[in-house]
Amino acid sequence: MTLLVFGHKNPDTDSICSSISLTYLKNQLGENAIACALGKPRKEAQFALNYFKVDAPKILDNVKIQVKDLSYNKVNALTPSASVLEAYSLMSDKGVKTLPIVSEDKKFEGIVTMKEIAESLLHQHFNTIHTSITNICKNLNGSVLVNCDEEVTGRVVTLSFNMDTVMDLLCEGDIAIVGNRYDMIEYAIDTKVKLLVVTGGTIIHDELLALAKQNKVSIITVDSDTYKTSNIINQSNYLSDIITKEDLIIFNESDYADDVKETMLNTNFRSYPVVDDNNNFLGLVAREHLLNPTKKNVVLVDHNEVAQSADGIEEANLVEIVDHHKIGGISTDVPVSIRVMPVGCTCTIIYKMFKEHNVEIPKSIAGLLLSAILSDTLIFKSPTTTELDKQACEELSKIAGVDMESYGMEMFKFGTSLDEYSIEEIVNMDFKEFSMSGKRVGIGQVFTLDIESIFAKQDQFLSYINSTDYDMLVLAVTDIIKEGSYLIYKAEDKLISEAFNVESTQGVFAPGVVSRKKQLVPNLTTAVRNM
Repeated sequence: MTLLVFGHKNPDTDSICSSISLTYLKNQLGENAIACALGKPRKEAQFALNYFKVDAPKILDNVKIQVKDLSYNKVNALTPSASVLEAYSLMSDKGVKTLPIVSEDKKFEGIVTMKEIAESLLHQHFNTIHTSITNICKNLNGSVLVNCDEEVTGRVVTLSFNMDTVMDLLCEGDIAIVGNRYDMIEYAIDTKVKLLVVTGGTIIHDELLALAKQNKVSIITVDSDTYKTSNIINQSNYLSDIITKEDLIIFNESDYADDVKETMLNTNFRSYPVVDDNNNFLGLVAREHLLNPTKKNVVLVDHNEVAQSADGIEEANLVEIVDHHKIGGISTDVPVSIRVMPVGCTCTIIYKMFKEHNVEIPKSIAGLLLSAILSDTLIFKSPTTTELDKQACEELSKIAGVDMESYGMEMFKFGTSLDEYSIEEIVNMDFKEFSMSGKRVGIGQVFTLDIESIFAKQDQFLSYINSTDYDMLVLAVTDIIKEGSYLIYKAEDKLISEAFNVESTQGVFAPGVVSRKKQLVPNLTTAVRNM
């Protein structure tokens, strides 16, 4: 079972570092986990990744069920050079009515159905043959005596008449089928037929073989009689002549099951080819495969609310939650492992899990755990800080080989520069959605040491915030030096005033308000309820 480990949307340092660190721990414990992120790491998190030389997690768009999650049929494919009889035999053996056709390098080329095969067999006596000596020998269990050209194209003529009729009928370039009539065999060679198929295990003398080589006539000998041979040889035609390539509906393995279902409802094919991004054929998917899909197995870190999680989370198999926030609105069909602790950072919990499992913390992982805890606790200035956060940082800083105070400030200075970000990017940089008394509330928080750059664009921030469709939105611009936040908001002035005991003006400074979890969310929740 593969586990996808990821934090919330607009991932902060804790989300990025906790997904990487928990993934490392799970892999050390024998599980198969992949660290993911619901967005690119922000500057602060990227600073930590670069400092400790760790790759960023895989970007995950969503966890919706895809074609790759369906137990579709892994059908054997044939190449265009295979024969009609080989396709028919394979379909009968496997109980399928559709076969994929791929090139020699496994690229999807088209399909063959039982309909095309039936039509080709119905018209076999009216068609010229187009195949290879290899196909004919394979289908008739024959042996090659003379091979002048592997490719065989021409009219099939069965020499079962008198000699006069044969002389009138046979032409150069034909494919001739004959039994133990040496006069006809010699005449066919003299006529320079393309291929001579000798039935009944007839022995061909060396003189005739030499003449065949001289006249460039290929000869195959088969054990079957002339009647059976004349029927089967037409079934040796290349599949390339009956492949359906037009008007096909092909799914990519990354296509979403909902989209596939919609397409299937509006079409009437028995099955549909599945390919990868390089057009390599993977299998055939049908309607029944949508009934019991294999859900993605996910582990949530640093969040537990649907609005903050990956799109399609309701389609995933939630295995575990490791978080330090209040319990939100995620529900499950079966029991899951939940580890929620009232500490300053998810990485503090993961540090504790390393200890509980007696797994050594390498320098790089220690550095990431430390970075996240320092970030979430604002180097222990946040009211969410606990003694366990501080104890964890003491040990982690020793393993990582850094001074936590100087490293933390260096990380904050790098991460709080907002020069290259747009208004929209800053508001949504660390943004979470909540439901408060039926109201849709958004809370964004940005930490910066350059407060003036925010206030220089306050009107632009207000314009963007007021244009959103949230009932209420608050942007907290947190100054970690002054230990408080400036508030820019879309809300009633009275509500902001009551929530934080401040004057009701845009950009007001709320002293001591540095934590969304312990101050912004509960204060606003209470104020909304009391309005």
